Amino acid sequence: MQSSKFLKLAKKIKEENKEMFDVLLEFEKTKKIRTKEKLNFTIDKGVSSRFKKFCREKSYNMSAIIELMCKICITVQEHCIIQK
Repeated sequence: MQSSKFLKLAKKIKEENKEMFDVLLEFEKTKKIRTKEKLNFTIDKGVSSRFKKFCREKSYNMSAIIELMCKICITVQEHCIIQK
């Protein structure tokens, strides 16, 4: 394969798999693979208070519960009733 064709192909692969290459670059720098992402969103104060209390009383990890609920909603998206 010619050098220019190889470089074009390499660039195309890098662009199509940017997230994967970013993770590899991060690993090369830190020697850790980060598979979690921080999110920032706003919810009703009352819901937040009740959820925190619920998780504290049950010794649940709040992030784990939110992640589980997101997975459930995605899995059943056709049946999930979410008003825009």
